[in-house]
Amino acid sequence: MKRKTFKVAGAALAALIAGAAAAQDVGVTDSEILIGEVLMLSGPAAFIGKSAAAGSKLAAAEINAAGGINGRKLKVLYEDDGYVPARSVSAMRKLVDVDKVFAVTGTTGGSGVTAVLPVLDDAKVPTIVHVAPNPTVLNPRRPSIFMIGPDYDLAAYQSIRHAVEKMGKKGAKFGLIYQNDDYGKSVLKGYQQAMKDFGLNSVAELPYQRGAKDFSAEALRFKSAGVEVLYLGTVIAEAGGILSESRRLNAEMTVLGNWAAGLPATIRLTAPSGYDYLFNDYYAALTDPAGQKFVESAKNHLSADEVASLSRYAVSGYVAMKVMGEAISRCGKAVTRPCVIAELGKLKDFSTGGLSGPISLDNPAGHAVPALKLFQVDTKTSSVKALTDFATK
Repeated sequence: MKRKTFKVAGAALAALIAGAAAAQDVGVTDSEILIGEVLMLSGPAAFIGKSAAAGSKLAAAEINAAGGINGRKLKVLYEDDGYVPARSVSAMRKLVDVDKVFAVTGTTGGSGVTAVLPVLDDAKVPTIVHVAPNPTVLNPRRPSIFMIGPDYDLAAYQSIRHAVEKMGKKGAKFGLIYQNDDYGKSVLKGYQQAMKDFGLNSVAELPYQRGAKDFSAEALRFKSAGVEVLYLGTVIAEAGGILSESRRLNAEMTVLGNWAAGLPATIRLTAPSGYDYLFNDYYAALTDPAGQKFVESAKNHLSADEVASLSRYAVSGYVAMKVMGEAISRCGKAVTRPCVIAELGKLKDFSTGGLSGPISLDNPAGHAVPALKLFQVDTKTSSVKALTDFATK
């Protein structure tokens, strides 16, 4: 009888062990969870990719220093796509098919984001898109893919609204320059919607090819059309090019942009033009109190080069990793992709400690749209100051 009892107990234990083994997924061991990121760590947008990588690395370091997630440490694998969509796909396939990552928190920028989505969707990988949020990410809806950040169209729309309602630009002549890709098309959509909704006069909407360096023709077009408010749908260097040419033509304009215009590299390049332009962002500046705390933590966990790379994209990478960590944590010891996807979809008002507004993914689109904050560049000091707090309008 006693021997029979031992047999039953042994069978129960085996079943328990088998169940526990089944209750964790690819990329998960008893001690580690693999997270993957494809970022532009080289090429023209390396500044963005390196900064985003520094942010996610910091978040993982903080989580691991606190004991990990239910006893498991995060290990993050990074792949470089050089901001080339074809390389984005091969890099993501390596992470998913070869390295067997459990989840993905970095999905490069520009057209590369769209290119990698089928890879992630087919494997049902819990994914957070944050570097380059745009409407194509969530349309059509892919259940395992979530996005943090307003679309570029909303950013354009809200800053133009501010110009109209707070700066008296209702009767001004508006112009737009935008990159001829998914990013630029999203900006164009928001710009044109604002023109329509506020009854504004758009006199020039000019696309440019990625990598363009000469903006003399575009600046002349804006000058000839009498543009008084210019919206920048640019990335980094292009903003310097168009504003330098505009200044050479003595064009007096109010200039607006999104967070790309607020990057330190962009500000350095545009400073000689003397346009104290406005831009909005859904993340705090590194000079804000929450940003300062973020930088201090980075000094404790990252190398000097990584600290030097910090920007709003580092905050973006940090927030995405913290959100993914929260969803994994809520699954307890049984970490599976279906569980984490379900928990991401339940996330509501997740606090980032002032680095952004609350993060909520509990909506049909799986899209967190944090409130935007308006900043102004001081070209004399190459600094920025906040004009508003995080606000939904």
